[in-house]
Amino acid sequence: MSQKLIDMQTTHTNDSPTLVESTITEVELYRKLRRTLDDGTLEPGDRLPTERDLAQSYGTTRHLIRRAIQRLERDGRVLRYVGRGTFVKPEGHTEEQALVEDSASSTVSPVDVLEARLVIEPGFADLLVARATPSDFQRLNTLVQSIERAQTQQDFREAGYQFHLGLAQTTRNPLLIKIFKIVIEARAAAGWGRLKGLNDTPDARTVQATSNREILNAIVERDAGLTKKLLRNHFAAMLTAVAFQEEKIGPFEP
Repeated sequence: MSQKLIDMQTTHTNDSPTLVESTITEVELYRKLRRTLDDGTLEPGDRLPTERDLAQSYGTTRHLIRRAIQRLERDGRVLRYVGRGTFVKPEGHTEEQALVEDSASSTVSPVDVLEARLVIEPGFADLLVARATPSDFQRLNTLVQSIERAQTQQDFREAGYQFHLGLAQTTRNPLLIKIFKIVIEARAAAGWGRLKGLNDTPDARTVQATSNREILNAIVERDAGLTKKLLRNHFAAMLTAVAFQEEKIGPFEP
């Protein structure tokens, strides 16, 4: 993808490329780069050339290239990821997706995901018992029933995610809900699908379902202390199981 932009900025005389521009201001550079996004030279999802290549292409410094790209980033036109480069922002791309992708660029493991949940979710307890309404109890009970009735490992996992998303939503705190979604969506980058032996038997799923039922009962009883304790125990047990699985199948590739 990078070559498309480089090719546009060079001419060829006797098969030797020469730069079109020898000097350019920051504003002119910004406008030229923005034009490549507007006219489709670089399409959504394309990776921009490196700062060095762009500097050579436009006959300017890497410093000015960096400043122009920073302006494009502030405009919401490009996304920059450490160690991966700069990309044209896809249509409909959200800030939440960007954070998930950025976390995926580093080495994230299932243990990392569960450690984050162990830190975050027990902190929901006070808000859950204070803000949950009878309709919330009914909705959460339906979600727990889905966990209890799940017949396959995949259905069980999805039902579990939905229940804990329901807990986050019950806090009525949009920031906590967003943080929860970011952590959960990061599980794909963590290689969660390789944990084939986790909750793969009816007995193992029963233990997890019972744990979630006890969490809901504590919320219904408006017992914040017990809710927090049960959430901690729930994720501590999962963390132990996942760590054991990682030892069995070896380290995860980033």
